Amino acid sequence: MYSNVYLTLINDVPVIGARFSKHEKAVAKAKELMNRVASFIKAGERTKVTVKFLLQQDGCYTLQLWGDEEVITEVPDLDELLLKRFRKAYGNKNMFILTCFVNKNGESERPHCLVTSKGLGVVVYRL
Repeated sequence: MYSNVYLTLINDVPVIGARFSKHEKAVAKAKELMNRVASFIKAGERTKVTVKFLLQQDGCYTLQLWGDEEVITEVPDLDELLLKRFRKAYGNKNMFILTCFVNKNGESERPHCLVTSKGLGVVVYRL
């Protein structure tokens, strides 16, 4: 499981994902995410994915990406405020980016986003 989740906006597009303390682990998880999503995509076709939010027992939410009746990936532990911010930004842009983040110099600093530094992430559009 992820230690926690981070949300940022890049050009008003929501970028969300797991937050890691070790760079290598974050890169590996982001590559795993991209490979998993790629396995659901058919070349030259639009692939339908569904975004769901499931309430966890602890009151937080899990973001799930579904494709063809199967969970592609999920990001657990979104609190209500984070979920509200994400939904608002996603609703405004009709897209979001799923990636991973790395804490560079401790927990208090803004984490490093792998989609901007390494191009590791998945763009999800709402049609």
